[in-house]
Amino acid sequence: MRGRTLVCALIAFAVSSCCGKEAGRVPFAGEGASDITMNLTAGEVAFWTDIDIEYKGDAALQYDVELVQSGSTVATAACDPLAELNVKMSWVETNLGDEHTRRGSGKMHCTATLASGGSTTVRAKLGFSRRPVSVRLAKADLVVKQ
Repeated sequence: MRGRTLVCALIAFAVSSCCGKEAGRVPFAGEGASDITMNLTAGEVAFWTDIDIEYKGDAALQYDVELVQSGSTVATAACDPLAELNVKMSWVETNLGDEHTRRGSGKMHCTATLASGGSTTVRAKLGFSRRPVSVRLAKADLVVKQ
């Protein structure tokens, strides 16, 4: 039993080290802009998506992210929630011809670095630069992790 507890603790540590801890999320149920203020520490900020989308045809979707401290933009990032995600959790993806679905959360290939920690407003815009023939976007939360 003690060995099992140690293995579980090591797995939990590895997952938290690779994935970070959720600091907050900017909720989206469609295209638009939203922001939230959270306390972040100095260092790297990772961005994940928690998405539920169905679309037909070719699509390009992007989060444009600004990190604002004391009224000034201190970091930016552009993140693609439809790109290949190396780390995925509770992920279901289908691609049948030109019909696609994505459900779950995954780490996007974008980060930002904060020189100093403190109260940070995360401003994000979500939009299609290439709109698919049809789309149902139920959720596309931008998840902030450190």
